[in-house]
Amino acid sequence: MNIRETSLRAYESVNYGEYPLKDRVLLSIWASEGLICEEVEGELGARHQSASACINNLVKKGLVEDSGERRPTSSGRDAMVWVLTLDGEDYIFNWVLG
Repeated sequence: MNIRETSLRAYESVNYGEYPLKDRVLLSIWASEGLICEEVEGELGARHQSASACINNLVKKGLVEDSGERRPTSSGRDAMVWVLTLDGEDYIFNWVLG
C-alpha cells in the first residue's frame, strides 16, 4: 500500500510518545469513567477532528460505546458520554497496561 507523505506525517503527529492516540483516548475515558468528545480533546490536547475520528474508530472496533448519558458541551449542547465496553476494558488491562 502506498501511503501519502502528508498522511504519514499526520498519523505520526497524533501517535507520539509511549502510547498511540487510540490508547490515550481509551485510558482517558477509562480513568474518568466516561467522557464527552470535548473532554477528550481537553485532556489530551487533541484537535476535534483527531479525537472525534479516534472515538468513531474505537466504536467501530467495539471498544467504546455510548453510555446513554448526556453532558453539555462548552456551547451548551448535549453530547454523548463515551465509556469503555467490556472488550475495551480487556484491551486496556491486557494490551495497554499489561
